[in-house]
Amino acid sequence: MRIRDKYLLIMAAVWGPCLALAVASYAMVLRPQLDHRHELEAKIVQAKEYYARALQAAKPDLQARLTEQVHRLHERIEDFLVHLKDAPELAFTIGNLAQETRLESFTIRPVNTRNSQISGDPECVVEKRLNVSFLAGFTRFAAFLNALERHRPVVFVETFAINRPQEPDGQPQVDMGLAVLVEKPQGI
Repeated sequence: MRIRDKYLLIMAAVWGPCLALAVASYAMVLRPQLDHRHELEAKIVQAKEYYARALQAAKPDLQARLTEQVHRLHERIEDFLVHLKDAPELAFTIGNLAQETRLESFTIRPVNTRNSQISGDPECVVEKRLNVSFLAGFTRFAAFLNALERHRPVVFVETFAINRPQEPDGQPQVDMGLAVLVEKPQGI
């Protein structure tokens, strides 16, 4: 048994460092190479996807469809954005809506809050706020609210408050906070 134990001890002394050297070489050399190889394979797959998309985008029918989609999106923006040249007329437009719905004691004034930038593209759009006050019953208030909601470009009704009249036969006082999106002048 002594010879066998001595033989096993020598074998363990020789193979132990070899095994430790093999594990260390795998951890320091082969494993990083495998990780790098997986990263390269992922980049190749991604490049193939980009290439397939580029080939697909080069087709004329897809280009026409994308051009039409961009055109529809531009038209949709027109529903929400007041052009800079039309911004001064906005108060007159809202006043005309109030006159059409026969509101009493109608007043409109700008709210002097600093123009808040709209997220997305702060270079193109600013928010303009207005405060509107008038006297009206529920049907005229609803008609005016409906007219504002249907107006193009959109006038956002952010807040409103209706106060009871002081006199029994008086009209309720309505205060509304409105907001509109106005294109920002270039270079400001």
